[in-house]
Amino acid sequence: MNQHELMVRVLIDAGGRAAECAIPRGYKGRVADVLFAEDDVIVEVKSLTTDRANEPEVGQAVGEMFAKSTHLGAPVIFGPVAVNLHDLDPRVAANTLRIVGRRVQDVTKSANDQIKKTKIALDRPNALGVVVLITPPFKLDRKSIVWTMGDVMRDGRCSGIDLVFLVETPLAAPEPDAHRVDSFLSMHSRADRGLPIHLVEAIDQAWGRVTGQFGVRADDEDFHKYGATS
Repeated sequence: MNQHELMVRVLIDAGGRAAECAIPRGYKGRVADVLFAEDDVIVEVKSLTTDRANEPEVGQAVGEMFAKSTHLGAPVIFGPVAVNLHDLDPRVAANTLRIVGRRVQDVTKSANDQIKKTKIALDRPNALGVVVLITPPFKLDRKSIVWTMGDVMRDGRCSGIDLVFLVETPLAAPEPDAHRVDSFLSMHSRADRGLPIHLVEAIDQAWGRVTGQFGVRADDEDFHKYGATS
Protein backbone atom coordinates (compact mmCIF):
# COMPACT_ATOMS: atom_id res chain seq x y z
CA MET A 1 0.00 0.00 0.00
CA ASN A 2 1.41 3.39 -0.97
CA GLN A 3 0.68 6.68 0.79
CA HIS A 4 -2.12 7.67 -1.58
CA GLU A 5 -3.89 4.35 -0.98
CA LEU A 6 -3.34 4.69 2.78
CA MET A 7 -5.01 8.11 2.89
CA VAL A 8 -7.95 7.07 0.74
CA ARG A 9 -8.46 4.06 2.99
CA VAL A 10 -8.54 6.35 6.05
CA LEU A 11 -11.11 8.64 4.43
CA ILE A 12 -13.34 5.72 3.43
CA ASP A 13 -13.08 4.35 6.98
CA ALA A 14 -14.17 7.80 8.22
CA GLY A 15 -17.45 7.48 6.31
CA GLY A 16 -16.56 8.65 2.83
CA ARG A 17 -17.10 6.74 -0.39
CA ALA A 18 -15.25 6.61 -3.67
CA ALA A 19 -16.46 9.66 -5.60
CA GLU A 20 -16.40 7.75 -8.87
CA CYS A 21 -19.20 5.53 -7.54
CA ALA A 22 -21.51 8.56 -7.44
CA ILE A 23 -20.59 9.88 -10.89
CA PRO A 24 -23.39 9.68 -13.51
CA ARG A 25 -22.98 6.98 -16.14
CA GLY A 26 -21.24 8.15 -19.25
CA TYR A 27 -19.09 10.81 -17.58
CA LYS A 28 -15.54 10.69 -18.96
CA GLY A 29 -13.80 13.55 -17.12
CA ARG A 30 -11.44 13.56 -14.18
CA VAL A 31 -12.83 12.63 -10.77
CA ALA A 32 -11.70 13.37 -7.22
CA ASP A 33 -11.06 10.51 -4.80
CA VAL A 34 -13.63 10.66 -2.00
CA LEU A 35 -17.10 12.07 -1.42
CA PHE A 36 -18.70 12.70 1.96
CA ALA A 37 -22.22 13.09 0.59
CA GLU A 38 -24.06 14.08 3.77
CA ASP A 39 -21.56 16.82 4.52
CA ASP A 40 -21.21 17.92 0.87
CA VAL A 41 -17.42 17.47 0.92
CA ILE A 42 -15.27 16.40 -2.05
CA VAL A 43 -11.70 15.27 -1.38
CA GLU A 44 -8.78 14.77 -3.71
CA VAL A 45 -5.70 13.01 -2.33
CA LYS A 46 -2.22 13.79 -3.65
CA SER A 47 1.11 12.35 -2.54
CA LEU A 48 4.75 13.28 -2.98
CA THR A 49 7.04 10.38 -3.83
CA THR A 50 10.34 12.21 -4.35
CA ASP A 51 12.07 14.96 -2.43
CA ARG A 52 12.86 17.65 -5.00
CA ALA A 53 14.91 19.55 -2.44
CA ASN A 54 17.58 16.84 -2.77
CA GLU A 55 17.65 16.70 -6.57
CA PRO A 56 20.84 18.15 -8.17
CA GLU A 57 18.97 19.92 -10.97
CA VAL A 58 16.83 21.75 -8.42
CA GLY A 59 19.91 22.93 -6.58
CA GLN A 60 21.32 24.12 -9.90
CA ALA A 61 18.11 26.03 -10.69
CA VAL A 62 18.20 27.71 -7.27
CA GLY A 63 21.85 28.65 -7.81
CA GLU A 64 21.03 30.21 -11.17
CA MET A 65 18.21 32.17 -9.61
CA PHE A 66 20.58 33.41 -6.89
CA ALA A 67 23.05 34.57 -9.55
CA LYS A 68 20.29 36.66 -11.16
CA SER A 69 19.13 38.05 -7.81
CA THR A 70 22.32 39.37 -6.24
CA HIS A 71 20.79 42.86 -6.43
CA LEU A 72 18.23 41.60 -3.91
CA GLY A 73 20.94 40.33 -1.60
CA ALA A 74 20.97 36.74 -2.82
CA PRO A 75 24.20 34.96 -1.84
CA VAL A 76 26.93 34.21 -4.36
CA ILE A 77 27.33 30.42 -4.32
CA PHE A 78 30.56 28.54 -5.01
CA GLY A 79 30.03 24.81 -4.64
CA PRO A 80 27.60 22.98 -2.33
CA VAL A 81 26.38 25.08 0.58
CA ALA A 82 23.45 25.06 2.99
CA VAL A 83 21.28 28.18 2.82
CA ASN A 84 18.73 29.16 5.46
CA LEU A 85 15.60 30.63 3.87
CA HIS A 86 15.15 32.91 6.86
CA ASP A 87 18.48 34.57 6.04
CA LEU A 88 17.33 35.54 2.53
CA ASP A 89 15.45 38.56 1.28
CA PRO A 90 11.73 37.60 1.32
CA ARG A 91 11.55 37.86 -2.48
CA VAL A 92 14.52 35.54 -2.92
CA ALA A 93 13.16 33.12 -0.32
CA ALA A 94 9.80 33.06 -2.11
CA ASN A 95 11.41 32.31 -5.47
CA THR A 96 13.49 29.58 -3.86
CA LEU A 97 10.37 27.90 -2.52
CA ARG A 98 8.67 28.18 -5.91
CA ILE A 99 11.56 26.30 -7.49
CA VAL A 100 11.92 23.66 -4.78
CA GLY A 101 8.15 23.33 -4.39
CA ARG A 102 7.23 23.18 -8.08
CA ARG A 103 5.88 19.65 -7.72
CA VAL A 104 3.72 20.79 -4.80
CA GLN A 105 2.29 23.58 -6.92
CA ASP A 106 1.66 21.18 -9.81
CA VAL A 107 -0.29 18.70 -7.67
CA THR A 108 -2.27 21.56 -6.12
CA LYS A 109 -3.36 22.75 -9.57
CA SER A 110 -4.20 19.19 -10.58
CA ALA A 111 -6.28 18.66 -7.43
CA ASN A 112 -8.14 21.90 -8.07
CA ASP A 113 -9.03 20.73 -11.58
CA GLN A 114 -10.29 17.36 -10.34
CA ILE A 115 -12.35 18.88 -7.55
CA LYS A 116 -13.95 21.44 -9.88
CA LYS A 117 -14.86 18.82 -12.46
CA THR A 118 -16.25 16.52 -9.78
CA LYS A 119 -18.43 19.33 -8.41
CA ILE A 120 -19.89 19.81 -11.89
CA ALA A 121 -20.36 16.10 -12.55
CA LEU A 122 -22.15 15.60 -9.21
CA ASP A 123 -24.07 18.89 -9.44
CA ARG A 124 -22.61 19.99 -6.13
CA PRO A 125 -21.44 23.55 -6.90
CA ASN A 126 -21.19 24.52 -3.24
CA ALA A 127 -19.39 21.42 -2.01
CA LEU A 128 -16.38 21.97 0.24
CA GLY A 129 -13.30 21.17 -1.82
CA VAL A 130 -10.48 19.53 0.12
CA VAL A 131 -7.03 18.58 -1.11
CA VAL A 132 -5.10 16.14 1.07
CA LEU A 133 -1.36 16.19 0.52
CA ILE A 134 0.32 13.21 2.16
CA THR A 135 4.10 13.19 2.18
CA PRO A 136 7.04 11.52 3.89
CA PRO A 137 9.13 13.71 6.23
CA PHE A 138 11.07 15.21 3.34
CA LYS A 139 13.60 18.03 3.41
CA LEU A 140 10.87 20.34 2.10
CA ASP A 141 9.27 20.93 5.49
CA ARG A 142 5.61 21.30 6.43
CA LYS A 143 5.59 25.09 6.70
CA SER A 144 7.28 25.42 3.31
CA ILE A 145 4.69 23.10 1.77
CA VAL A 146 1.82 25.11 3.27
CA TRP A 147 3.35 28.36 2.00
CA THR A 148 3.93 26.89 -1.46
CA MET A 149 0.33 25.66 -1.73
CA GLY A 150 -0.93 29.02 -0.49
CA ASP A 151 1.21 30.80 -3.05
CA VAL A 152 -0.40 28.98 -5.98
CA MET A 153 -3.85 29.67 -4.49
CA ARG A 154 -3.32 33.44 -4.08
CA ASP A 155 -5.63 36.03 -5.63
CA GLY A 156 -8.54 33.65 -6.03
CA ARG A 157 -6.65 31.01 -8.00
CA CYS A 158 -7.42 27.31 -7.54
CA SER A 159 -10.86 28.36 -6.36
CA GLY A 160 -12.09 24.78 -6.18
CA ILE A 161 -9.97 24.22 -3.09
CA ASP A 162 -11.38 25.44 0.23
CA LEU A 163 -9.14 23.52 2.60
CA VAL A 164 -5.66 21.99 2.59
CA PHE A 165 -5.18 18.89 4.72
CA LEU A 166 -1.47 18.17 5.18
CA VAL A 167 -0.28 14.77 6.38
CA GLU A 168 3.39 14.16 7.12
CA THR A 169 4.07 10.51 7.86
CA PRO A 170 6.71 7.82 7.33
CA LEU A 171 3.93 5.22 6.98
CA ALA A 172 3.75 3.61 3.51
CA ALA A 173 6.47 6.00 2.33
CA PRO A 174 8.51 4.96 -0.73
CA GLU A 175 11.74 5.26 1.26
CA PRO A 176 10.83 4.92 4.95
CA ASP A 177 13.06 6.67 7.46
CA ALA A 178 13.71 3.98 10.05
CA HIS A 179 14.08 6.33 13.02
CA ARG A 180 10.82 8.21 12.32
CA VAL A 181 7.52 6.80 13.55
CA ASP A 182 5.25 9.76 14.27
CA SER A 183 2.73 11.32 11.90
CA PHE A 184 1.52 14.92 11.85
CA LEU A 185 -1.91 15.91 10.50
CA SER A 186 -3.05 19.51 10.14
CA MET A 187 -5.82 21.36 8.32
CA HIS A 188 -5.48 24.81 6.79
CA SER A 189 -8.74 26.48 5.77
CA ARG A 190 -9.21 29.05 3.05
CA ALA A 191 -11.33 31.96 4.32
CA ASP A 192 -13.88 30.65 6.82
CA ARG A 193 -14.66 27.29 5.21
CA GLY A 194 -13.62 24.28 7.24
CA LEU A 195 -14.64 20.68 7.81
CA PRO A 196 -17.50 20.03 10.23
CA ILE A 197 -16.05 19.12 13.62
CA HIS A 198 -17.72 15.71 13.59
CA LEU A 199 -15.97 14.89 10.30
CA VAL A 200 -12.62 16.07 11.68
CA GLU A 201 -13.12 13.72 14.61
CA ALA A 202 -14.19 10.87 12.33
CA ILE A 203 -11.02 11.22 10.24
CA ASP A 204 -8.90 11.41 13.38
CA GLN A 205 -10.43 8.20 14.72
CA ALA A 206 -10.16 6.49 11.32
CA TRP A 207 -6.46 7.33 11.15
CA GLY A 208 -6.02 5.56 14.47
CA ARG A 209 -7.97 2.49 13.39
CA VAL A 210 -6.20 2.13 10.06
CA THR A 211 -2.64 2.95 11.17
CA GLY A 212 -2.66 2.06 14.86
CA GLN A 213 -1.50 5.59 15.62
CA PHE A 214 -4.00 7.08 18.05
CA GLY A 215 -2.75 10.60 18.45
CA VAL A 216 -3.18 13.65 20.63
CA ARG A 217 -4.29 17.16 19.68
CA ALA A 218 -1.59 19.81 19.48
CA ASP A 219 -1.17 23.21 17.87
CA ASP A 220 0.51 22.73 14.51
CA GLU A 221 2.89 25.55 15.44
CA ASP A 222 4.26 23.20 18.08
CA PHE A 223 4.64 20.15 15.82
CA HIS A 224 8.38 20.77 15.51
CA LYS A 225 8.75 20.07 19.23
CA TYR A 226 7.60 16.52 18.56
CA GLY A 227 9.82 15.89 15.54
CA ALA A 228 7.91 17.28 12.56
CA THR A 229 9.80 18.86 9.67
CA SER A 230 8.80 22.41 10.52
